[in-house]
Amino acid sequence: MADFYTKQHDSITHPTIVHELLKKIVTELGVKEFRGGYKKPVISGGITLMDYIPDSRSEYIQGVESLSDILLPQYDEIMVAASGKYIKGIDEIEKELESKDVRMGDDNHSKFVRKKLKLVRELFRELNLLLKRTNYLKSSPKIEEED
Repeated sequence: MADFYTKQHDSITHPTIVHELLKKIVTELGVKEFRGGYKKPVISGGITLMDYIPDSRSEYIQGVESLSDILLPQYDEIMVAASGKYIKGIDEIEKELESKDVRMGDDNHSKFVRKKLKLVRELFRELNLLLKRTNYLKSSPKIEEED
């Protein structure tokens, strides 16, 4: 299967990236149970190793933030305001946590991630509304030809 060839060009375009990232957020990251990362013992060759299971909340947050970054050239006034609100919300949470000793996996870190998750879900809704306003999803991913 690795040697499968098509007549299409193997180029990455802006719309293709947006479509693929949106698909990943909606079909993989957004449908998992949101839980913190943890270590899980795995036995390999008679030796017990600790395997880290990533924080699904952080993966979702990073996916939405990546979508926001890639859609930046498409932002209109409404989306600029929504993005500003998100950044301001993150700054407020970080200032609140500055006075506390925050370590990965502790209660303060979990509170931060839960608050950030609420903000990023609002951002994701706004990004979807932006895609609707600009009819971005109605355009199919195009392959850019080299001149």
